[in-house]
Parts: sequence; structure tokens; C-alpha cells
Amino acid sequence: MSSAELSENGERALKRALGSEHAAVWLYGLAKAFAADSGVVSAVDEGISAHRDHRDRTRRVLRGAGSTPPPADPAYQPPESVTDQTSAVHALVAAEQDCSVGWLAVLERSENRRLSQLALDCLTGAATRATTLRLEIGEQPSFPAFPGRT
Repeated sequence: MSSAELSENGERALKRALGSEHAAVWLYGLAKAFAADSGVVSAVDEGISAHRDHRDRTRRVLRGAGSTPPPADPAYQPPESVTDQTSAVHALVAAEQDCSVGWLAVLERSENRRLSQLALDCLTGAATRATTLRLEIGEQPSFPAFPGRT
């Protein structure tokens, strides 16, 4: 993707989405230490793999557009203290919500078909993972009406 294919607003949104992917990778790593149930372990493994892939794809898009991808922070603050599997899953649901918000913003600002497809794939994946996690801990509703909307 060339810089002409990525608007200034699109680039800002993509960088914010990348920031949410960085945070998700970090939080999934933290949650792995607290995952005990096989369903949660599986969800954590799948989630960290997906977010690493999204992070790497987003970096490539930004570089291809002539932009420097922002680096990950050394650590991230979970929305609440993570002390057990349930609080870890709540942190992951929040991370997936943040990713949904970020990718919806990219989708709304994209004028490029490939970038729109990436944003839609990432938004769909985040919403699906959040639903899986909510179901694991019995949270209702398990799926928001409009993923990415706060």
C-alpha cells in the first residue's frame, strides 16, 4: 500500500488500532499465567496468536504506506487487577473491546479495499473472541449488539 492509499485520518486510526493490538498481545500474555480451564487456555492461545498476526500485518501495512509503526509499550494497565482466571478473562474481554473500537474506526476511515478487509477481519475476530470469553465465564449478554461501539 502506498502513502497515497492511506489518508491522514486512516493512518491515525490504523496506528491506534495497532496500539490496541500491542496491548492485547501483552494482556493475553498476562492472562496465560492465570488460565486454568481448558476452554480458557485454548481461547488464550488462539487469542494471542491472532493478535500477533494482526499486529504484524498492521505493521506491514503502515510500513508499506511509508509510515513508521508505533512500538509497543513495555507494559499495559489492565482495567482491573488480575488475580485469578475470571479477572484475567475480564481483562481480555476489555482488550477485545478496545480492538473492536480501533478496527471499527479503521473500517470507517478506509478508502482502500485491502485495508477495509483487514479491518473487517480484525473487528470480526475481536468480537468473536470476546463472545467466546464471555461465554467461558457466563457473562450475559455474551455478544454486544454492535461490536466496536462504546
